[in-house]
Parts: sequence; structure tokens; C-alpha cells
Amino acid sequence: MKRHYIFASHGTFAQGVLNSVELILGRQPDIYTLCAYVDENTDLTVQVEELMASLPEEDVVIAITDIFAGSVNNEFVRFLQRPQFHLLSGLNLPLVIDLLISAEEQNTGKLIHDALISSKESIQYCNQTLATALQADKDF
Repeated sequence: MKRHYIFASHGTFAQGVLNSVELILGRQPDIYTLCAYVDENTDLTVQVEELMASLPEEDVVIAITDIFAGSVNNEFVRFLQRPQFHLLSGLNLPLVIDLLISAEEQNTGKLIHDALISSKESIQYCNQTLATALQADKDF
């Protein structure tokens, strides 16, 4: 059973994330991007349906969208009943890299759980974090 990843966003953000991932980790198989509203003649519902239909039902699919409850995310919500389908929101580089470098983890739920925790820790207000670290150094 393969594991496929979908990066989906409003505009070309998803493609940019893939570009950055491949710059850091090298070429990555089984990653698909969906860039919504780039072509006004392309229907989002059709884009999502065609992409999902192209992936075998028995394979694991992890779809990561840019904004929870946004139109892109809502299109993927329709597939939550599909076996082996996992939907995440908040597409970001630390999350994706963590998922990919831990890909040998067989339990998809654990993989996602651990990657979410790690990526949340990477979000920092650097001014405050560094000031706190400098203060801690002075205290010793």
C-alpha cells in the first residue's frame, strides 16, 4: 500500500511548498499539488474529484490544505468517508518535511500526530524566544 500526499491551496502556494520541499529533500514521489483558482475556467470540484479518482482506493492519501474550512478544504471534506484518507489543514513546510522524513512510520495516524506536534513547535515569535533564551543565559 502506497502513501500519497496532496498539497492543496488557493493560488500557487501548494506548488511553492513542493518546490521548497524538493529543494531541501530532493525529488519526492507520490506528491500531487492542487492550485485552486489559478485558471478561472477550471472548476475546483472537478479538480478535486479528478485527482482523488486518479489515486487507488486501497492506498493511503494524506491531503493537506492551506486553510481550515476554506473552499479548498471543504472540497476534500467530502472524501472523509474514503478508507485510508486523512485530511489536514494548515499547509506549511515544517509539517510537510516532518511527514516526509518520517515516512517509514507504518501507522499513518501516529505519523500525522507526531508531525503536527513537531510543526506547531516550529512556529515561534523569534524576538520573544531569543530574548527569553538570552535572559536564561544571563541568569546562569
